[in-house]
Amino acid sequence: MTDSPRQAASVYKDLATQARKTVLEMVHRGHTSHIASNFSVIDIATVLYANLKAGDEVVWSAGWKAATIYYFLAQQGKISMSDLEKFPQPPYLGLAEPNVSGVHVAGGSMGHGLPVAVGMALAKKKKGETGTIYCIMSDGEMNEGTTWESAAIAAQHNLDNLVVLVDKNQWQAMGRTENILNINIAKVFDTFGWYSIEINGHDHIWIENVLQNYFPRPKVIVCDTVKGKGVSFFEDHLLYHYKHVTDEEYERALAELV
Repeated sequence: MTDSPRQAASVYKDLATQARKTVLEMVHRGHTSHIASNFSVIDIATVLYANLKAGDEVVWSAGWKAATIYYFLAQQGKISMSDLEKFPQPPYLGLAEPNVSGVHVAGGSMGHGLPVAVGMALAKKKKGETGTIYCIMSDGEMNEGTTWESAAIAAQHNLDNLVVLVDKNQWQAMGRTENILNINIAKVFDTFGWYSIEINGHDHIWIENVLQNYFPRPKVIVCDTVKGKGVSFFEDHLLYHYKHVTDEEYERALAELV
């Protein structure tokens, strides 16, 4: 963005609020779950998609955040805005599948997105193509062995065109991430030879600044987020990982999204 930081922050806030309202409507109308996971990643996605350049691609490893994925694909023009009304009917399922334009990997199981992103970034380098491959992951995916195999391969091939953004909302399917497998994500990536940094995943300007900084090696941005960010009764617990949003809850949530 070319605005002053204050103007840019206001624009990003408005964009993120609109995204949350639309995703809330999709999840409520579709009687699906994962609203809290969707809300934790929206600020990250808002800034990322606003700053994509020609040749850039986004790989969503966290495919259960499907409503958010479809929303931003529609913003890109890769799918129709009217198609958002079909969610979660085929092909716009509640777990993103690659038969949707712009979805590069099936997102039901964790740990598959980074291997695909590494392959895409390596292919770009070998072909001499411009553009960056961005991979959006969750902190729960750090439990997967494929994550660290891929991290080693990316460092070996010096994939400076690969950026991972981790939505570290501190929860996964069965509880607090730290209680299931406590990993210092930035530190471990660093030991693999990546550039790593941990930031506030809801600070739009901070996200923008880090995205724009180039480093001559693969980069991971660990984004500290709040699960369910933006609606008080969604925030920082596991209930709305699974629970669908009732009519009453939808109205309450909508009233908070201003």
